[in-house]
Amino acid sequence: MDLLSADEGHVRFPSVCREAWSAVRFDLPRRHPVTIPGLAAYLRTRRTAHRDNRRRRHLIREQRLDALARETAPPPTPPSWRAGRGGRVLAVLWGAQFLWFVVRPAAEEEARATPGDWIFLFWASLVATWVGCRLGMWRVTAGRSGVWIRRFRTVVFLPWQEISRVDMRRDGLLEFFDGHRQPMAGLYGPAWLNRILRRPDAGQRTADLLTVMARHPRLRPGTDPDRRLRSRPFAVWSPLTMCVIAMAGLIS
Repeated sequence: MDLLSADEGHVRFPSVCREAWSAVRFDLPRRHPVTIPGLAAYLRTRRTAHRDNRRRRHLIREQRLDALARETAPPPTPPSWRAGRGGRVLAVLWGAQFLWFVVRPAAEEEARATPGDWIFLFWASLVATWVGCRLGMWRVTAGRSGVWIRRFRTVVFLPWQEISRVDMRRDGLLEFFDGHRQPMAGLYGPAWLNRILRRPDAGQRTADLLTVMARHPRLRPGTDPDRRLRSRPFAVWSPLTMCVIAMAGLIS
């Protein structure tokens, strides 16, 4: 039988040849991945060291929490944590740079401003307000029933039953856990910055104290905080921010 057959001017392969060609195409040997000598062993060593370090840090913290639970007495009043002097200074610097780099150029080009420019300035002002309040006006308050976290639109309440532990992240935020993540709060100096400046790690101390309160009901405050300690959301300061921006625009 001929390998090729003609049919109305067209050349086609017989079915036997097509099956053989398919076998040749799809049964080609696969290329082996390029391997670097010692890379797999190095990665295994790194994973093992990272796992051992995590276990060691967990053990050290558990020992620290046990000692803190034995030495700590229940606070007579609901404790409250808020932004310190450094956070307030950062908030002022953030507001000053926003007025200088965003509001001042917009005020200088007021005659050529379009509605889109004003909408952008409005939303940028809200974002700047949130960042400034997040830096210098955050507050976390613990009471007999749970923890109150000051946020932008509302004050979040977390009952103690929904808190299993509180960790301090590498970026300085407090992270609440109850099997899954809860809203984050606070903004402390990162641990690496505290080591460089040789300052006490206030954020880790706060996380440990909240974790001890969540685990041991006898260490919780006897009363809930009043409205002043619970504070108000950040959004109530938005009109004041708009007034400051308008005054800065008129002055410039």
